[in-house]
Amino acid sequence: MEGFFITTQAAISVACWFIASMGAAVAVFSRRIEDTVTERIGLAAISVGTFGTGCRIIKQGWVTDGGMFLAVALAFYVCALFWKHLKNVRGTNLDKAM
Repeated sequence: MEGFFITTQAAISVACWFIASMGAAVAVFSRRIEDTVTERIGLAAISVGTFGTGCRIIKQGWVTDGGMFLAVALAFYVCALFWKHLKNVRGTNLDKAM
């Protein structure tokens, strides 16, 4: 039964690392976000690092509690930023909801 929890925790962590990775990658190539070159380089490093961490978890099959917490925190942060920017896009009807 403990193996099930470890596998579930690793799967959730991998999903969260990939969400953070894709969020950073989208931010790097977005034309609407006005960042400096240094910020884009930092976001690219975050994207590569989080993707690599997700792949490491897949290969090893386990994750620490601290890694799990960090993955979930980054995923929530990326989702919150996505929601903030989505509300400002005209034509989505979300700009009128709030």
